Formats: sequence, C-alpha cells, structure tokens
Amino acid sequence: MASSSPKYQYVRTAQGQKLIPIVDDPPMPGPPRDEEPPADYNSGGYLPVKVADSFKDGRYTVIRKLGWGHFSTVWLVKDAQQKRHSALKVVKSAGRYTETARDEIKLLRQIAETSPSHPGRAHIVSFLDSFSHSSISNTHICIIFEPLGENLLSLIEKNRRKGVAPCIVKSIARQVLLGLQYLHEECDLVHTDIKPENIMMSIPDIESHIVAQLSTSVPPQAHKLPIPPNPRTRRISSIATHALTSQNRSVHIFESQPLPSPSGHHIHTRLFGPSSNNSSSSTISSLVDSHSSVGTAATTPATSLGSAMSKLKLSSPESPSQALPDQNTHVSGKVSAAAVPSGPSLLSQTAPHRRSTSRSSKRLSTSPASSSSTSGSDCSLPESMATSVSSDVPSSFLPISIKIADMGNATPSKRHYTEDIQTRQYRSPEAIIGRSDWGCKVDIWSVACVIFELLTAEYLFEPQAQGQIFSKDDDHMAQIIELLGDLPPEAKQGGRYSRELFDHTGALRYIRHLKPWPLNRVMREKYLLPAADAEALCSFLEPMLALDMHQRASAGEMISHPWLDVDWKEEGEALQSVVW
Repeated sequence: MASSSPKYQYVRTAQGQKLIPIVDDPPMPGPPRDEEPPADYNSGGYLPVKVADSFKDGRYTVIRKLGWGHFSTVWLVKDAQQKRHSALKVVKSAGRYTETARDEIKLLRQIAETSPSHPGRAHIVSFLDSFSHSSISNTHICIIFEPLGENLLSLIEKNRRKGVAPCIVKSIARQVLLGLQYLHEECDLVHTDIKPENIMMSIPDIESHIVAQLSTSVPPQAHKLPIPPNPRTRRISSIATHALTSQNRSVHIFESQPLPSPSGHHIHTRLFGPSSNNSSSSTISSLVDSHSSVGTAATTPATSLGSAMSKLKLSSPESPSQALPDQNTHVSGKVSAAAVPSGPSLLSQTAPHRRSTSRSSKRLSTSPASSSSTSGSDCSLPESMATSVSSDVPSSFLPISIKIADMGNATPSKRHYTEDIQTRQYRSPEAIIGRSDWGCKVDIWSVACVIFELLTAEYLFEPQAQGQIFSKDDDHMAQIIELLGDLPPEAKQGGRYSRELFDHTGALRYIRHLKPWPLNRVMREKYLLPAADAEALCSFLEPMLALDMHQRASAGEMISHPWLDVDWKEEGEALQSVVW
C-alpha cells in the first residue's frame, strides 16, 4: 500500500522563504474523564489552580476541586478569617467572561440585600465575597459562595429507574417556587436558566459534613498535561520552537470531588430523632461514607456555582451561551413508565415517523425492567426506618433542602441583557418563537419541566432536528402542541422566528402531521398513574405550562397549590425508596 505523500509548508527565514515538510504533532494525552480541556488554559481561559494555593492575601486556601464549567472552575477553600469552608469560583480571564462575572456579582449583591427575611431568600445560593486575582499574564474574577452538595441532576441519575418519590418532588417544588417568588417579586429578576443542574442540594451542618468528608475521602488526584497551542493563533513556523513551547507549557488538571449528598442520615435524624439503635446508625454512616459522587451528563456552560459544580461536559443540551438558542392531594402511586419505545421525549411512544428513531439518552429509562440498578451506591433508608415515623412530624418538615444557583444568566424582567435564554429542554414557547416581551413566567415553564423530569427521569420535551426537513425549534413546537394543544394566535406572533415556524394560517410551517397526546393521558397511559393522581398532578403542572405567557401562573400563585401538601407521617416507605 503506497504511503501518503508528505505535506510541505513555506517558512519565512532570513534567507527568504523555504519549503519544509510539516511534522505532525504527536497526539497529546487528554484530560481525565469529564474534566476541563487543557486547551482552555491558554490566554483568556482558566487560571491554573493547585491544592494549597492561596487567594486574597492568604485568606482562602484551596482544599480540593469541586467541579468546573465553561466559564470557570470551582474549588473548596478554607476561609482563614471566618474559620469555615467556602466554594471559590475562578472565572476565565477573557473580557466577555469578566464582564459577565461582574454583572453576576451586581445581581448577587442585589439578591443578598433585598428582603433578607423573605422565606424564599433561604432557597437562593448565598454570595459571600468577591475579588480579583492577578496571575503572571491575566486577571481573574473570583466569587465566594457557600458550599453546597450535588445538584438535582445527580438525584435524577440515581433514581432514574422509577423517578424520585413524589413526596420528595413536592418538597423540592415548593422550595424552588419560594426561591423564584423571591427573585421575581422582591428582586424583579428572571433566572432564565432553571434546570436540574442549577438547583443544588443544601447540606445540614455543612462544616461537620465537610470535615468528615475530608477525613475519609481520597486525596485530590491531579494529571499533568501539556497545554496545546491555541487553534485561533497562527501556527508557529519553527518546528523546534513549537515542540519546546509545548513541552514547557503544561497544567495540572485535578479530578473533581463534589461534596456528596447527605443521603438518608439527616432525614432519619429529623424524623425519628437521634437513633439509639447502633446498628441502624452505623448502617447509615457506612452508606454516607460509601456514597459515590455525581454521574455524568451534558449541561450548558456554567456561569455560577450551580452548573460549575456539576462536573459535567458542556456539549449539550443546547444553552443560551453556546447555541444562542428553563401539593394537598399527593400522588400515592409510583411514577414508572410502561413498556414503551425508548426515547427521552414523553411523546416518543406516539411520535410520527418524521421523528428520529434513535432518541435514546443515558439519563432515561422508559421501563422499570430496562434498568436493574441505579448508578452509585444505594443510599436509601433501611427498611426499619420506614415503618414508624414519629407522629409529631411538623408540616414544615423538609426531607431535602435545595437552593437555586447559577445567577450568571439572570436579568431584570423588563430590561433584558439578552433575548437568547433557557436551555433547550426547559425553553418556553415565547423564547422558542423569539419574542422580546417575556418576563418571569419563562422560569415557571422551566419549573414544570423540571418537576416532570424528577418524577419520571425523562425530559418533558426533547426536540430533534431532521436534516434539512425541519429544525429543533420546529420539532419543539410540534411536541408542545401535541401535549398541550395549539397556541393562541396572539402567542404565535411578534417573535423573531414567528414566520419561520408558522405559515399565514398559523399552522406549523414544516411539520404538518401531529398526533395529540394530552398530559393527563400521558401520565395514565405511559406512566400508569391512577386517574385521580394523574388529575391532581396535571392540575398542578398545567397552569405552569400555559401556552400564553400572560395566562401562565406565577410562583406565588403555585406555592399554595394543594398538590404540594404532604403528610410526612404516611411517607416513610416513599422516603425509604429514594436513592441519595
């Protein structure tokens, strides 16, 4: 077999131009799985950080890496002044990232100073400090937050076989709505990127938890990797100089070690009080210690603590930054899918042939029989804990405490910083159409999508493009109409993409054949909920999924919905089934 012809390039020298062969660079070792790429440590990118590095004149000392995102890396640090641990976010140094970080700090200060006594304030991540850190060649904005546990995506991952127990989902939903009520009504801010990755689990007695974790976890692991040249810069003409530069430019990529969830131990303590049963206590402790960290999935670029700590790759789902493109009657039945064709969209069972047939996702399991176990350690409560819940459990009991994070994309409700908002699967109709008069209600649409995903471990909407036939926006609108009915004529108008999506009659321009499958039927036929439970759930979700944003319910209106009420004395078995 003939060898390929060598490639040549002209190189300018003192004697004039010379034609020399191009020597291919040897393949460079890649970063550890699911860590930031070394190429992003070029000028304008991440700050190289190592364990034991200090910031702000020695006040903050790096303990370990918590995670990373498109905009930043996040580190667990010890605050020598306050004698506590915090989360340090170090933003990339390029001007666009610096500007975004400064805007975020302004919003964080506004959030911290506005109505601190409001009950929803406790469900927004706490901003503690900010400063600039200068390296040899760049300056990086640094933000200090309270340390938090894993995000809700990790909870979905661990419970993907049957979904998260409805009683837990109701507790989460109420807290998210309280946090959004605070942002919307007190701060006049729209989050614009509500999704599981940006809702973090708060850890009770966080200092003790961190100390215990540091005493038992493995030391931080680092990998020394070469920094490849920036592909946007011109190729170095001298091969020898290039090789020397690559050899001398390297970075230590640390493996992320997010703080694991508190598992079932704090739930048991709050429900039953301190355990006198040493075996049960030791069982819980062992479960906490053996608990594995967050699984992997795709996410949008992180601009704040929430997404950065999720330790995920940043290729999809689509994000505003990359693609320019978001209880009294309780559900007693388990939400589990019937044996239906696989696919992340709930409409995949009756999807027309226009849809892709390979719409699988690692996050999903459409049949209980299709997954025999969940990832990570099984940190559900022992059976003995599910049988005798104390009769004096307060109605305000929170089995899980959450906080909304990632305020980097937040914007005033009337004066928008951008019109390209929301991660694809949680994007509202008005954002898909490209309207500019959206407001706080876009977050409410996203909340409904998140709640459905928690219950079922499936996306509510997962649009797919099909070549040149139709786009993801076309398919997204088709799925919305199949589930919720047609949009009012006024809701289709006034957007940048209205004419691309709809024809002169108001029908979808490129997708003609739809198969309606209303939400109530989906819950009964696909997820096998009893009729009464499906009705109760839909009465909660549908006001948040109103197609006309002006008719959509607000966070304040939904907080008092009867579906959110839980009788915790009756939920011992459900709590026992949750994998933390």
